Amino acid sequence: MKILGLTHPYSWNTAAALLVDGELKAFAEEERFTRLKHAPRAFPRLAMEYCLREGGMTFEEVDHIAIGMDSKWSVILPNLWPLQPLRFAYGKIQRTMKEINRGNDYLPCSPKDPRVKFINHHVSHIASSFYLSGFKKANFISLDGAGGGESGMLGWGEGTDLHILHRVTNAGSWGALYERVTKILGFKPHSHEGKTMGLAAYGTPHPELFDFIDWDQPVPEIDHHKRNRFLAGLTPREHGAEITQEHKDLAATVQDALERALLRMAKYLSEKSGSRSLCMSGGVALNCSANGKLLASEYVDDIFIQPASSDAGAALGAAVMRHVELTGERPHFVFDHAYYGPVFSDREIEAILKESKLRYERCENIARRTAELMAKGKVVGWFQGRMEAGPRALGGRSIVADPSIKGIKDRVNAEVKHREMWRPFAPSMHAEDIGMYVENPNKSPFMILAFQARKDKVEEFRAAVHVDETARVQGVTKEANAPYFNLIQEFKNLTGRGVILNTSFNIAGEPLVCAPVDALRTYACCGMDALAIGSFLLQKEP
Repeated sequence: MKILGLTHPYSWNTAAALLVDGELKAFAEEERFTRLKHAPRAFPRLAMEYCLREGGMTFEEVDHIAIGMDSKWSVILPNLWPLQPLRFAYGKIQRTMKEINRGNDYLPCSPKDPRVKFINHHVSHIASSFYLSGFKKANFISLDGAGGGESGMLGWGEGTDLHILHRVTNAGSWGALYERVTKILGFKPHSHEGKTMGLAAYGTPHPELFDFIDWDQPVPEIDHHKRNRFLAGLTPREHGAEITQEHKDLAATVQDALERALLRMAKYLSEKSGSRSLCMSGGVALNCSANGKLLASEYVDDIFIQPASSDAGAALGAAVMRHVELTGERPHFVFDHAYYGPVFSDREIEAILKESKLRYERCENIARRTAELMAKGKVVGWFQGRMEAGPRALGGRSIVADPSIKGIKDRVNAEVKHREMWRPFAPSMHAEDIGMYVENPNKSPFMILAFQARKDKVEEFRAAVHVDETARVQGVTKEANAPYFNLIQEFKNLTGRGVILNTSFNIAGEPLVCAPVDALRTYACCGMDALAIGSFLLQKEP
């Protein structure tokens, strides 16, 4: 049984996924192919074509097509609450219908094709986390800015059964609150929420400012009228203007509110279900700091977070949900790695290298050569194996460096990534070494949980530790990514330190690189010292 999962073009991040007989064959975001970050409101045509090629089939041979958004009126009607004056409601209906119809027009077949099934957006998110978590029973939280008829769902699942206990309206959206504060801070909403999260560590929260949150409810609720009045009274920061302490405090305040709300949700769910396992999905689940607080709380013993939790994950979840509906069983895999994108052979890579006329050498041990360069203070692009899904590089398309070297963080931010100097990086290490470097270790394959760095080890990876002494760890296993595991091992053999700095192989404003030509272009136009691509090494003049 062949199931193609798609994000609807109504969404801000689009992707495609292919399930064959309960196994995930391919999963990738459209942005990686078009090179337009997030590919907003775009049909994931190139991602779909990649998935079909990877599965060795044509579109006509697909048995089922699952789309991660509910039917048109199920999206429109809930968004009319709270009721607006008729002229505003009518305009809202018209705009939403126009966007959904435009998206339907881009589908490769009629929406009435018998193979097509529209699946609720947040149910798709939940399916992408709970059914792939490996937990037999767990609570789930799915939150984003706006996902069709609602902005979130809370509940618990057991086996294949889902129990929805609470829905978050679009009017009271936690994701939208974070997005709007992100915009006021002078960043790009739907894209730069990670900047707000990073900036929050430099500020002091002032919870009394957010008097629009009702904390007396079992699940805290946002009064959208009060919220709108509060936000309207703030002066947006001009792009490029100085970031003041007031801006830092505002970031800290919205981060604090989100963390406290999530903790209350986790408490509510643990009391209702009796479970302390938690699955997270939706764009809000990309907040590493909040995830770390959840894991450290008394309400969560174990956590699974879908690493591609933006709307891209709705494509995967829709396919998974359709499989469950059709078979009555979960898919036959646990999502313990994210390497489901394109891979390129040495032959394909060398053909591009020859065409580029750049000098390169073939290495017997590319991991050892890369580790040697890192130990000398070099910043290296690492392009190996299948591309990872999600916004965080996980050793398939990464930029790596020695995090113990003084000044390396500033250099990578300024000369390589072309981004703000205060932005943090992350550490990659062997999964079994996590406890050597952080407090209260836990399985963390996706660089999506923040841990407190151990005081006796922090200087060994200072450049990959944030200002609040937290680190969003990636624990690497040989089974999931042998080339990256070997790189860390070679660096450990050479230096005695088993942790490296990892950041995404891209520059500010661009998606993660996908193909060799993307890697070469990025390598050539930034301050990277070397590129390890397949078995080949390129170096710039010193």
